[in-house]
Amino acid sequence: MESKLVGDHPLKILMVLHMPWNRNLGGARVQLELAEEFQSLGHQVEKFDFHDAFPKYKSSRLTDLIRPSFSVKAKAFVQANAHRFDIIDAHQGNLPFTKQELGFKGLLVARSVGLYAFYDEFSKLENLKNPPRKLKTRIGDFLRSRQQKQELAFYPRSLETSDLINLPNYDELAYVRDVLDLGDKCVVLPFGLSEERHQKFNQAIKPSEVRLSNKQVAFIGSWGARKGSRDWGEIITKVKSQVPSAKFLFLGTGITSERVLGDLNLPACDWIEIVPKYDSAELPSLLSRASVGAFPSYIEGFGFAVLEKLACGLPTVAYDVPGPKEMLQLLDASFLIMAANVDMFSQRLVSILNMKLENYSCLSNECIEVTSHFCWQKIAKQTLEIYYKYLDGM
Repeated sequence: MESKLVGDHPLKILMVLHMPWNRNLGGARVQLELAEEFQSLGHQVEKFDFHDAFPKYKSSRLTDLIRPSFSVKAKAFVQANAHRFDIIDAHQGNLPFTKQELGFKGLLVARSVGLYAFYDEFSKLENLKNPPRKLKTRIGDFLRSRQQKQELAFYPRSLETSDLINLPNYDELAYVRDVLDLGDKCVVLPFGLSEERHQKFNQAIKPSEVRLSNKQVAFIGSWGARKGSRDWGEIITKVKSQVPSAKFLFLGTGITSERVLGDLNLPACDWIEIVPKYDSAELPSLLSRASVGAFPSYIEGFGFAVLEKLACGLPTVAYDVPGPKEMLQLLDASFLIMAANVDMFSQRLVSILNMKLENYSCLSNECIEVTSHFCWQKIAKQTLEIYYKYLDGM
């Protein structure tokens, strides 16, 4: 029988991540779903996540501020178990140590699911433009900032000490290459969906005439300035002025409907639906009747929210930022709008909502076709081929 293995021997891989091993979290989902693909190909995968580091941890404002660094816990685990693994695939910043310090002789990979330098830059600019007004918020931000500054050096150092840097988009490659001078050990690999996930979306898709007549704009993501929360009030006003029957669906906001509506300065109404939390398996059904996707996010590593809307056949408008453009430029550059250009963003949504059925149906099929380029099975094999190559050269 032909082996399913990529390479000449099965690998023992450790995934390290400073968040819970949970499919509903975009950052964790990358390694979790890759791990499933690796295992299906005959490899062994273990993980060391937040709960492994802090098994009895109870989150509160105080404990979050005084909690030890995850990297200290991860280092201790690796030192005790390094001999058991061929590859360690760790989130950026999680292992800012040399392989000698870790006692590890295999391939050490630093993985970005959104380069910290980009997120940090956005956070600083946002605080300058919109400083918090409440004293309690300012104090909390100050204390968190002190903690983050202590760990700030972990991120570039983890890239420097790794053998390989795994990045999700070419903007991050340009930064790591040109600013950090580490481009010679970088690889760019996108995120994807499993074949089963693709099928679930395909099975949930309603006929184009049903979706287009529903006039529903769908957003997936946590509610915050980085994801465009400050832009949504204006987007809604502009879209409704031209398409009075338009409706809006906000999925995974992470906060209550009351708080979202408060930020939008709108009362509860039947044309805005807010779902603070949902299980990943529910998403195909939740998107099945939507007409168009909207994603005014300012910073992304890749953008599962865009990929999954496309997989559901939803033409999706996004800001032209790293991550979403890796997908949408394969569809049509007109779906990428300059960040913060709410007028053009809204107008592009309106143009899709007002499409003729035949044109909308063709566009919907093109969206689904684009997602065929982002399959975990293919990406996992490409990843393993690169890992084997680096291992063979060590």
